Amino acid sequence: MFIESNFTQEFEAIDNRCKELCEQMLANAKPAGEVVTYELIEDLYAFESNHNLVFFVEEGAIGQEQNNSALFFFDHGDLVGLDQTQEMPRGRFFADSPVKLRPYRRQELFEHLVNDEATLALWIKYLINECSRRTSIISMVGQGVDKASLGFAHFEAGDVIISEGSPSDTVYSIVEGHAEVTVKGTRVGEVLEDEIFGALSLLTNSPRTATVTATKPCMVLVVPQEQFETLLQTHPKICMSLMENMARQIVSLNEKLTNVN
Repeated sequence: MFIESNFTQEFEAIDNRCKELCEQMLANAKPAGEVVTYELIEDLYAFESNHNLVFFVEEGAIGQEQNNSALFFFDHGDLVGLDQTQEMPRGRFFADSPVKLRPYRRQELFEHLVNDEATLALWIKYLINECSRRTSIISMVGQGVDKASLGFAHFEAGDVIISEGSPSDTVYSIVEGHAEVTVKGTRVGEVLEDEIFGALSLLTNSPRTATVTATKPCMVLVVPQEQFETLLQTHPKICMSLMENMARQIVSLNEKLTNVN
């Protein structure tokens, strides 16, 4: 995904991560047919046959226009049309040069993405990263590239990312780096790249339950509470998966604390 402007290393990192996650999600998904080639596209979803399809961009670029304004362009590795359902406003997807697209039936793809725990976890990570990617684009368009790092934070080894007992207003995911988790000074776990953390206290409206400290330089994706709540409301299965993951983490934490005591 890109805009007709310069963008930062942070955006490149999250853009590449979205595409990596997309490729992993689609690894076992069944396409709706052969790859299709368009020389030019005035409006991809003007064709009735495309209404129920989502497209993976194999080659070229697809622009998205909403309310007569071009927002951004999808290029190789991106999914087009996930949000083009009856409940959502339809945008115009166009191409001024040849593109190759791999089609998927939208409903079948959604069913594939929530079919098992591993794929659902990838889907959750993709949506959170995609949310930050679009936030970054909006910041570049509205504020200029100087503020394009909105949605990211950088921490050096030894820096505290989350402090135990502090208020909860954001969810985090490490794009690059590694961190450890401590409770009352006792190491109870670690946070690896792409793992989501900070959701438990936010969902329960309680202070942070642990301290998370960078063990090496980290670039961290920061998702504000409002965006995270919208994500949960529009994708309720994500909420269930997060609760299951957090339940397992709580059990593991209790076991470690019991062994310490």
